[in-house]
Amino acid sequence: MPEYDLWAEKLCAIYLATPVRAIGRPSEAGHRALWMPVDVAAEVLGNPGDKGFVRRFML
Repeated sequence: MPEYDLWAEKLCAIYLATPVRAIGRPSEAGHRALWMPVDVAAEVLGNPGDKGFVRRFML
């Protein structure tokens, strides 16, 4: 986290799903769900680790 001059380990979960319908809004303010094909996600994810995961395990 260079903006805070800290090191942190990011743990995340990426799910591959076929959404059927929206159940409700995200529970945290300022968050939103973005639905997109996996190949698009591999290009637009915000950090190299997430992009690399999708490219390696999901494509």
